[in-house]
Amino acid sequence: MRSRLLLEWLLVAGLAIFTLCLLVSYELTERPDNLAYDALMRARPALQSDVTIVAIDEASLASIGRWPWPRDAHARLIDRLAAAKPAAIGYDVLFVEPSAQDARLAQAIARAGNVVLPLTFSVPGNNGALFDLQAPVAPIAAAAHAVGHAALTPDRDGIVRRASLIAGIRGANWPDFAEQVNRLVTGRASPAFQSSSKSDLPAGQFGFSPPILIPFSGAVGAHPTVSFGAVLRGEVPPELLAGRVILVGSTAAGSGDQYPVPRGAMPGVEILANLIDALIDNRAIHQVGPGTVLVAAFVPLAILLVALLVLPPRINVILGLALMMLVVAASAVLLIGADIWLPPTPALIGLLIVYPLWAWRRLEAANAFMVEELTQLRGEADMLPTGAAPRQRLGWFREAIARQTALLHVAIGRVRDLRRFFADSLQALPDATLVTDLADQVLVANRAADALFGTSSGERLCDLLCRLAPNLPGEVVDGAREIAAADGRIFVLAVVPLNDSQGHRAGSIARLTDISAIRLATRQREDALQLLTHDMRSPQASILALLDNKAEDEQSLRSRIAGYARRTLKLADDFVHYARAESGEHAEELLDFGALLVEAADDQWPLAKAKDIRLEASDPEVEYLVLGDRSLLSRMLCNLIGNAIKYSDGGTIIRCTLQREGEILYCHIADEGRGIPPEDIETIFRPFHRSRGVEGSGAGLGLAFVHMVIQRHGGGIDMESKVGAGTVFTVRLPIAEDRTSDIAEVARA
Repeated sequence: MRSRLLLEWLLVAGLAIFTLCLLVSYELTERPDNLAYDALMRARPALQSDVTIVAIDEASLASIGRWPWPRDAHARLIDRLAAAKPAAIGYDVLFVEPSAQDARLAQAIARAGNVVLPLTFSVPGNNGALFDLQAPVAPIAAAAHAVGHAALTPDRDGIVRRASLIAGIRGANWPDFAEQVNRLVTGRASPAFQSSSKSDLPAGQFGFSPPILIPFSGAVGAHPTVSFGAVLRGEVPPELLAGRVILVGSTAAGSGDQYPVPRGAMPGVEILANLIDALIDNRAIHQVGPGTVLVAAFVPLAILLVALLVLPPRINVILGLALMMLVVAASAVLLIGADIWLPPTPALIGLLIVYPLWAWRRLEAANAFMVEELTQLRGEADMLPTGAAPRQRLGWFREAIARQTALLHVAIGRVRDLRRFFADSLQALPDATLVTDLADQVLVANRAADALFGTSSGERLCDLLCRLAPNLPGEVVDGAREIAAADGRIFVLAVVPLNDSQGHRAGSIARLTDISAIRLATRQREDALQLLTHDMRSPQASILALLDNKAEDEQSLRSRIAGYARRTLKLADDFVHYARAESGEHAEELLDFGALLVEAADDQWPLAKAKDIRLEASDPEVEYLVLGDRSLLSRMLCNLIGNAIKYSDGGTIIRCTLQREGEILYCHIADEGRGIPPEDIETIFRPFHRSRGVEGSGAGLGLAFVHMVIQRHGGGIDMESKVGAGTVFTVRLPIAEDRTSDIAEVARA
């Protein structure tokens, strides 16, 4: 795909560069460039003018008479103007035909000494000549300070924007009329003329030097203008003409000397006024050559082409618009601030061409790649069952879009099936399972994970594990290890890498398996083995040792053997009773718990009597009915009372009382015995655990049995103990009325 896109990019780049070269070489953008130039010229600020126009206008024609006027009128005007001492007089009137008054006009021109006259050309000339020169008659031309051509060359759209400062053939050419006026005023050739003189005129044919752009300093009529007739009559104060460049020319609408310019229709004399101002102030506008235009157009194009290859489409759109605005702004700044005209249209067209062209080719490449991949995907074996509804057959579509749509439909269906399969499989896992990205953020979590951590999506896996197990060291790494939760549960954390289709790591899959029950069963198995291998084996070994001791008298031997046998029998009974209680299999019957308590106290009374302990268990006046297993509840009460007797000293009292609060029955068994150390209180109900603060034999199953029986009957047990001050066990059981419906439902199930 990347190779295809690079090839398409090279194709687009080559086509865009070729288009630019074509546009610039053949000047195909001349018309839009001219429109842009005209618009910018209207925004260009007007320049201060050094020229005053003496207009041959309608009023002058009315007062002096029809054109052409006698040359005596021109002579009198030149005398009037010379008396005002202007910087130069540019007389834009052709005197190409002899007249009887030529001497009079020549004398006036000679007296003024600063008159510049125009000449023009007829191309081609008569009789096969390259051109015919139309210059002032000899006496008048000889009297003039300088003569210059006044030819205007409109652009192909007919609008005058440019002027060539040199015209003629190689070896015989003339400066522009405005250039001659500039030399008269400034005493030097203008920089624009010096640049034009470096370009040779075409050999063997009439031609012009490369033109300059005329910076029109305002709309039509922007230059100070006085009427020919008013000056001739002496109505214009000489102060208005002194020191200025005077241009005499026709402005009358019917004279035929009107030309279209960017600011409207303008008389030729006013066009000359704008050109003279530009040459005197060195503000002529120079248009850059084709090479510079091509380079200037290629720079933004190259920027956009590189951006198209490396940046996303949204950024490329913004960059393309910014480059277009930059091209227009650069042309405007150069024109207004530096008098340089850089046509913007080639660069704009290049930018406008390359973006849709690249978008089209990139879309074609992506489309071809998509069709190829979708076709290959369709050909691969489907790992999942298709269900009751078979897949839509692709068929052979002649229409490309229809075929692509069908391929995409099939691929999307398979992706949805895989996604559903993945989601169902993940949610069906009994263990908490989470999928994370490379930043350890949780992307997907199943129901077991949500039950364990709460809402986990979007959080870091390390943070979730630290909340579960605050002492978890280090970061989450691949592999399996056990972690201990704050609530005592044990989990196996297994982390495996999640790779993409290219084999690169995309994230991780973490699974937490609760092995608390396994660890508990293992511990209980070890404790049971301890019971069998030590606690139950030890009495048997003692019996064998006594039998080998022949010095022991028979009565003492029998007594000690009987003691060891009873101890073994008690250990076995405790183990069997605990196993039965743990199995959950027990009968349910309606029992008077008060009667059970009295029976248990009576059963343990001989032991209390033997140790001189008073056992108080008064027969309650009301029935406290519970649902449960008689043998298990009786055994539970006997264990509690027996432990109280066992760990109490003579002369103390053991009190067994009942109390009802709401629908809960409380049974308190309080002794005045030795108490239980604080460090053993939390573990006293665990199987095979014996308090370190008491003496005697046993496997540590008595209180574990009590706890198990109470749990099986839906109750609970609390304990308060103080070393040397006794212990109080409080058993909580639901009253039978609360559990009758529950037991019935359990029985039906």
